[in-house]
Amino acid sequence: MKHLLLIPVIFISLYSSGEEGRLDRESNDYKYTSLGVHVTKAEDSGFAINLSVALPGSFYVVLERKAEGIDYKAESYDKVVDSLRLGAHKGIGDLIGTVSADKLKIKVKNLFDVFAEVGIKTSDFDGERLDFEGDDTHASFVAGIRFGDSNGLEGKIFIDASKEAIVSDTGNPVCLSLDCPPYDAQLSDDADKKFGIGILYNINHRSAIMIEATTSDVLDNVFKIGYQLNF
Repeated sequence: MKHLLLIPVIFISLYSSGEEGRLDRESNDYKYTSLGVHVTKAEDSGFAINLSVALPGSFYVVLERKAEGIDYKAESYDKVVDSLRLGAHKGIGDLIGTVSADKLKIKVKNLFDVFAEVGIKTSDFDGERLDFEGDDTHASFVAGIRFGDSNGLEGKIFIDASKEAIVSDTGNPVCLSLDCPPYDAQLSDDADKKFGIGILYNINHRSAIMIEATTSDVLDNVFKIGYQLNF
């Protein structure tokens, strides 16, 4: 963990000028309107697609769908998660402004972006033999920082906090007698706190590739690689 936290420090040290670079952007001109398609790997392989659209001011909206395979005992299922979040972002310099100490005033530069997203997500499992126990719509919260150079290599560190739908063994005697899996899908008791880190490389004005890794307290850790189209 300590080594991971050194990554934004290295990025900020390398790309802190704010000058225009290879793509004629300022280094902190991070894109919040994009379409991404990703392949994921956890217990099984899956995919994710997300659409981010910038709104007036510092706001943006995120639509996301993730599908992954779930193996539980002798059964395999597909889990689909749809998310809708409203986000806001701000440069750290714009957020803090000027720091004063006695007669000394220091203007903080926009070395990185701070962002936060809040919304809802729904979870669904395929297969008629699996019942969902409880409300499958729940709150979703994501927050973090974006850093690096928007002309080339960018980084992101974030926290994702929300409940997760999991498969559990209920031991339903009726289901056992019908020779069907005695498993139900239910929400985790506590919010799952995921910690993630990602790297994105801007190939040109429109195209970018990315890799991302996320840890989880409830689910398997996830590795993601994909392509992003910027607008």
